[in-house]
Amino acid sequence: MWHVSAIYLIIGIFKLKNIENGIILYCNNNYNVVSNQKVLNYNNIKVSTLKLDMSFTHTGFSKIGVILDTSCEFWSTSLGFIDESYFGSSYIWLIRTDDLASTVATLSKFPIEINSDVILITRSGEKYMFELHEVYNKGFYTKGSFVVNHVGHWDSKLYLKKKKRYDLMGVVLKCVVVVVDPIINQTFEHYLEQTRPEDSIVDSLHKLKFFTLVKYLANIFNFSYELRRTNSWGYLRNGSFDGMVGSLQRREADIGGTPIFYRSDRAKFIDYITPTWQSRPCFILRHPKYPGGFSTIYTRPLTDIVWYCIIGILAAIGVTLGVMLKLKILREPGDDGDSSTSMAFIFIFSAVSQQGSTLDRGSLAMKIIIFMTFVFSLTLYQYYNATVVSTLLREPPKSIRNLKDLLNSNLKAGVEDVLYNTDYFKRTTDPVALELYHQKIATSRHYNFFTPEQGMSLVKAGGFAFHVDSVTAYRIMKRTFSEREICDAHEIQLYPPQTMAAALTKHSPYREHVAVGIRKIYEAGLMHRLKSIWDEPKPPCVHTPDTSIFNVTLREFSSALILLAFGIALAIVILMGEIAFYKYKEVPIEFRH
Repeated sequence: MWHVSAIYLIIGIFKLKNIENGIILYCNNNYNVVSNQKVLNYNNIKVSTLKLDMSFTHTGFSKIGVILDTSCEFWSTSLGFIDESYFGSSYIWLIRTDDLASTVATLSKFPIEINSDVILITRSGEKYMFELHEVYNKGFYTKGSFVVNHVGHWDSKLYLKKKKRYDLMGVVLKCVVVVVDPIINQTFEHYLEQTRPEDSIVDSLHKLKFFTLVKYLANIFNFSYELRRTNSWGYLRNGSFDGMVGSLQRREADIGGTPIFYRSDRAKFIDYITPTWQSRPCFILRHPKYPGGFSTIYTRPLTDIVWYCIIGILAAIGVTLGVMLKLKILREPGDDGDSSTSMAFIFIFSAVSQQGSTLDRGSLAMKIIIFMTFVFSLTLYQYYNATVVSTLLREPPKSIRNLKDLLNSNLKAGVEDVLYNTDYFKRTTDPVALELYHQKIATSRHYNFFTPEQGMSLVKAGGFAFHVDSVTAYRIMKRTFSEREICDAHEIQLYPPQTMAAALTKHSPYREHVAVGIRKIYEAGLMHRLKSIWDEPKPPCVHTPDTSIFNVTLREFSSALILLAFGIALAIVILMGEIAFYKYKEVPIEFRH
């Protein structure tokens, strides 16, 4: 039975631990439950009672105190029917016993993990003194040892030590690491143990940085790890998760050795502990100098409405001039030249081309219209030429700024061949992203999923946008791109940067260790140091003479050459037609005497 002094001990422990709700587990009707309950309720601790042979389900409070007396028969059997979650951090167990060794031996068979709070109360030599011992397992499922520590005593006043469980005493945690790239000429362990990046190693999604964090945590809390490899972060396949998430869900692993994205479907089966770094995948492209294509170089200086107005004005001048050539009233002596309508339009073409004209008429009205046409064409010619030249030689403006602009451009597009990209396009509801996927990435003719090296080589060649983690892309750019190509590089977000987090099994007893450990590593500056070592910054654009000089190549000039070639071809076709016509339709010649 619980003595009244023991009840005040319980009150002291509950108030120290801020417990306002509790459960008394009793075993027979002789147990003085009601009087103990009254004392607890009088001290603002709301307590319910539950017989040991009844089902133990109690929810709704953040923390609950559980009171148990081992003098009850079959108490250990009743504990066997209790779900192991009731030994978690939300429950504080106070167990009175007269035989400490026997009780410890019995409790060691239960999953009382390191995050539990179980205190054994034993009577001391004196009548109203009690000794307090905490019990827990360093790792019930990970070959840990069962620990019993003296934490305080009661002699009309409570003396209780602060709970410190940082030393895991060499417990072995199974650590699953995601590595999708092939490992060549080295073991899996040697691959993970690298402390500095090599040219051939890219820490995509912070795998190697995070494993370094795991090693730091192992040193801080004195645990070891058993490595396991998988090639997926964890995606639903036939109703269950594969990869790292699946291993954590099935408790085949204790800790994730790779950070993962926050996702609601995963959160049901694993615990996200604390954020680590951000991953920033994006489309990387060399911004084209002429986003509309080289065929628009000669039309770009003027808008469509301006072109229509110019054509309309020239047509009006041609019609007016043609009418004036036909009017006999405007003819003066010596006006014996060609007066056909076509002559008027030949004059318009020669004026626009700055070639002058053989049209010579004495009428003052016609002289005025000829003069104003030359002034108009000269002004237009000077502005147009200056604009074309400046367009060819200046640094192009960044007109492709978002996903919609990329979709409407003439650039090809591709993505890195990794699972999270494939999964994104399966789950997204963004209409622009879906249209981009179906029009430029995965069509009936091509499937543009490439390795980072392949994709960035296409970006280097130009005319291609590649979606890849920026950490991966920057290292390749630094190694293979020229200064000019680096300055041309431009980025477009497919989706916002994603924060990655450490993951453990659901309700893991090591949750606090990982969360506190990573925060300490943050405070020490080690997170920033790891990022500076492994993450390649964006290569700077250095404006050297090579990057500042813009050359006009044959490609920019190709539209004029194509037009010339078309004219030559058309002239040849017409010439052949005329020759054929006069050969087969030859007019007979008559001779007169």
